[in-house]
Amino acid sequence: MIHDLQATQIVDTLFMESCQREGESVSTSIRQLDMASYWRTETGTDCWVIGLVFIQQKEDGFVSVQRRELQHGNMFVLKTSPSNGKVKFDSNFVQMTASLGDESHMYLRSRDRRLHYSGQTKVFIVRNAGHSAGFD
Repeated sequence: MIHDLQATQIVDTLFMESCQREGESVSTSIRQLDMASYWRTETGTDCWVIGLVFIQQKEDGFVSVQRRELQHGNMFVLKTSPSNGKVKFDSNFVQMTASLGDESHMYLRSRDRRLHYSGQTKVFIVRNAGHSAGFD
């Protein structure tokens, strides 16, 4: 099914459609929520564990989401901060950083392939196996 992602209520629409589907997804969601745990540390950090996902949110809004893959032990980490406008994603296959403000950029790397955009210079660079091309 195709959806207009610019629609005003796309999240509500997708949620309602998923709730109407029969099958294991609703019971799986209920089971995951029942097994979820929450606590707050002495420093005021909110922590959740939902299945294999560990989530932390600090008082300043910084969020860290970590998920360990059972089969190979790989770790997926997403960190984002509204106070400094930065986001970072790291896995064994792809690394990504992006930021707003004075150091605005986007950087994406997968093995020997890289994409980099600088918000300061407005230059976009593509690199693959030691070769590079730039666009402005």
